[in-house]
Amino acid sequence: MTTRIDQILASAAALRPFPKVAQRALALLDDPMVSASKLVEVISLDAAVTAAVLKAANSASLARSRHVDDLKQALALMGNARFRELVFASASAPFLNASHPGYQLSPGELWRHSVATSLLAELLAKMANLDVGGQLFTAGLLHDLGKVVLSQYVEAGASEILALVKTQGRSFLEAELEVLGMHHAELGARVAERWNFSPELVELIRFHHEPEARPQSKPLAALHVANALTQLAGVSAGVDGLAQRGHEASVKLLGLTRKDLEASLAELHSKLAHAEALLSMAPGKAT
Repeated sequence: MTTRIDQILASAAALRPFPKVAQRALALLDDPMVSASKLVEVISLDAAVTAAVLKAANSASLARSRHVDDLKQALALMGNARFRELVFASASAPFLNASHPGYQLSPGELWRHSVATSLLAELLAKMANLDVGGQLFTAGLLHDLGKVVLSQYVEAGASEILALVKTQGRSFLEAELEVLGMHHAELGARVAERWNFSPELVELIRFHHEPEARPQSKPLAALHVANALTQLAGVSAGVDGLAQRGHEASVKLLGLTRKDLEASLAELHSKLAHAEALLSMAPGKAT
């Protein structure tokens, strides 16, 4: 007999694969010695990503008075870090930009929350003097990947899940697990494994709500705090936004103060607005 977990896993298996061109480009960008020519050669194989990169490179905030019409120019203009963010955000947008009614997320809201979490995780890592390359940006974009698949099942079991949250004080994650047999963090990790992402990235996705599972991991602490803060700030948090638990231990592990957190949130708003304008994928602007 097919169980609900079997159905959920079958839905996850049916999710279209993450673009291989983007995965290859991200791997190359992790190599500080990679040549611009090699990057351009790989990225040019994906028309959609190429178009997104050139569109961003020609935005008013970057191009100014000159027109950028090839990827090598775009890479020189942006630098590896911004180029990486743009490639990954462009490749992940088709998965995140839809509506996810189970979580009461309108079109574009999951993308916006994911980008905000990515940006804030990087800000917190910088404050904590962590050098994690582009790993946290990637993890931030994909941390809620499981919601893409689980949304339909959460919608069907909404009354049971919300009853556990409201009457028994469960976190939304705990209620998902009890009602559905799996929560979105575990499902997202399994999808990331299927897509052949690194074990480190899979672990960040799997435990982004449960940093106590890896109590000495500062990257996980940064991701967890970033996600919790964006939810508390109401950045496209959805129905589960105020039914999650934060962990003070993660803030302490990073050596951050309340003033640091407030400063990071203040800086986040300008960075998020810039990212939305640069990528032209904000709600109502998807192309």
